[in-house]
Amino acid sequence: MKKMRIILKKNMKSLMLTFIALICALLVASVIMVLAGYNPLQAYQSIVTGAFGSRNAIAQTFLKATPLMIIGLAIAVAFKGSAFNIGAEGQFYAGALGAALSEMYFHETALPSFIIIFLCLVTAFVFGGIWGAIPGYLRSARGASEVVTSVMLTSVMLLFVRYLVTQGGPIAEPRGFYPETQEIVESARLPYIWENTRLHAGFIIALFVALAVYLLMEKTTWGYKIKATGLNSLSAEYGGINIGLVTVTTMALSGAIAGLAGGVEVLGTSWKLYMGLSPGYGYNAIAVALLGRLNPVGIIFSALLFGMLNTGSNQMARSIGIPSTLAAVLQALVLLFVVGFSVLENKEIILKKWKRGGNNE
Repeated sequence: MKKMRIILKKNMKSLMLTFIALICALLVASVIMVLAGYNPLQAYQSIVTGAFGSRNAIAQTFLKATPLMIIGLAIAVAFKGSAFNIGAEGQFYAGALGAALSEMYFHETALPSFIIIFLCLVTAFVFGGIWGAIPGYLRSARGASEVVTSVMLTSVMLLFVRYLVTQGGPIAEPRGFYPETQEIVESARLPYIWENTRLHAGFIIALFVALAVYLLMEKTTWGYKIKATGLNSLSAEYGGINIGLVTVTTMALSGAIAGLAGGVEVLGTSWKLYMGLSPGYGYNAIAVALLGRLNPVGIIFSALLFGMLNTGSNQMARSIGIPSTLAAVLQALVLLFVVGFSVLENKEIILKKWKRGGNNE
């Protein structure tokens, strides 16, 4: 009972700090709008109306939140294990490539639609996992920073995809003028789940991933090993945990989930692979994960918040003329304040680690 009260108190404190961070971000954004000559209340009202004012608006908000939710969960898994996966953008494209290649192969078979979709998503999961495992292995075996290697591998994947889909490339649309593949066949597309909207089953998949991540982290031995490694790798190693294996597995799983997001995007939203498929999902999802405090439930709501900002900003631009890029500014402010309050919340732990590192030198 005492342990439950401690956990509840800690969660309430984290929730309160997140709420304060959001309020601070909104206040700073309001000051910027006032200085630019706009009414912040009208701006926020138009964002809410644009995101939730109609059936299509709600569907679009959920649609925008879907990839952010899945990748945010991927990043949370890595961060929980103290593996800083900054290359989710590349893993997203790896998964998108895997789904596109699978569709090209399986659509010519007589397999049922749900089998084709399942195989495409599995391939996306595997491709993303491979791309995530590489920086995990390099950190474990060679001591290379996964931050650096995952970012470098993102550039490699983007260049590789560009080569593949550019006119004349191996999988490029033969009659097209843009760097893209052919549209996938209808039997390989994710079904719509809300009539007369574009909201597809990818949103359900995202919720399922959130449940799976929760069960993994809270109810399994591997989840315990990941969290133990993240909290104190030395203690975990003394306790018999293979730190190298956990690091590689954590990065592989994180990459696989991000790759799944790429597969969902190709099969559900874009219906093709092209350069610019992601407007920065892999990087924006870092803010989503941090705002959600690396908690699956928190990530669901933070992804919906970012989906609301992305969808509502278009209405804001149309109705009162504020540039839609303000949504990106607001997202950046949210990230800034969330990270800032997290540092304040954990200042004692950070100072101890810093002093320990200085003493080791």
